[in-house]
Amino acid sequence: MEAILALEDGTVFHGRAYGARGERFGEVVFNTSLSGYQEILTDPSYAGQIVTLTYPHIGNYGTNPLDSEAVRPYAEGLVVRELSEIASNWRSAEETSEFLARFGVPAISGIDTRALVRHLRRRGAMRGVISSTNLDAASLLAKVKASPGMIGLDLASRVTTAFRYPWSEPSKDIFDSSAPIAPPRFHVVAYDYGIKHNILRRLVDAGCHVTVVPARMPAAEVIDLAPDGVFLSNGPGDPEPLQYAAQGVREMMGRVPVFGICLGHQIIGLALGGKTYKLRFGHHGGNHPVLNLETRKVEITAQNHGFAVDPDSLKDSEVIFTHVNLNDQTLEGLRHRRLPLFSVQYHPEASPGPHDSSYLFEQFVRMMEEWKSSGRGSGNYY
Repeated sequence: MEAILALEDGTVFHGRAYGARGERFGEVVFNTSLSGYQEILTDPSYAGQIVTLTYPHIGNYGTNPLDSEAVRPYAEGLVVRELSEIASNWRSAEETSEFLARFGVPAISGIDTRALVRHLRRRGAMRGVISSTNLDAASLLAKVKASPGMIGLDLASRVTTAFRYPWSEPSKDIFDSSAPIAPPRFHVVAYDYGIKHNILRRLVDAGCHVTVVPARMPAAEVIDLAPDGVFLSNGPGDPEPLQYAAQGVREMMGRVPVFGICLGHQIIGLALGGKTYKLRFGHHGGNHPVLNLETRKVEITAQNHGFAVDPDSLKDSEVIFTHVNLNDQTLEGLRHRRLPLFSVQYHPEASPGPHDSSYLFEQFVRMMEEWKSSGRGSGNYY
């Protein structure tokens, strides 16, 4: 069955349809990871986006329940060079095309993804549509131009949980089900702006009992839960509309340790008086080099964001910049000079991705230990 990918600048790609039949709109981006397509598709940070995978052969190891980062895929669509209809892996429970179809996600295969990625790098991420039901490029282009752009969208409110719930599930060792589980020593409240399951597992691995709360829960209600720390999650869309989240962080600063990643990092930047801006084509992949400015070590990181914190907007604040992206010098991490608050732009939970940054969960635990045991406010958190 034929399918079309049409971009807002009039560029059209023809390919074969897989997954669900239909028509889906979103910002077209590309991800450079070599594996982990199921984790990418189910990452809520991809809400509102059509994902192009640069690795040419996708679907060959199928899908399974354990590798999903949420209860369903959040990507609007998938673009690949070749989508395998044969899954060869002992963990596979469902072929990739069947998985996509079950959740209503369309995919297009058989296009020149190298040409598409070069086009997006030149022109920037842009609105697009995948369609297997309407093959008229002119009408699709008109619909794309009428679809909403990413700037100004509060997508976190769309993907967040509707209710508070506990999480106590640790990471699973698929080869050793008897692996010991760290007893919970700290209570962490995790704001869900689009949180990934592996972040929650990593918090449990570090000795935390986690309570997940909706994106719009007021700070006063979170403080009433008596947490030892507050975690601000990843999520999709533009951080600027999330002023309610930034205000909540301002109300919690100095009252409880705070750790944020990705969208959580951007929210912390806004809470400290900074600004954010849209990147040309974003950072999406598992191979981004980041320099830790305090240790001078380079971490290879997993990333998924289309916006960044403007460091110039924080120069007059009590912020120390801790990490920088070596590809384009964008700000990748910060901490407060006095208060127990820090954040990174990338994904230390490594799902998918490298494990270089897993130490950040232990750093959060040390911060909570210091805050809990030594008089709250000594400033010795790192």
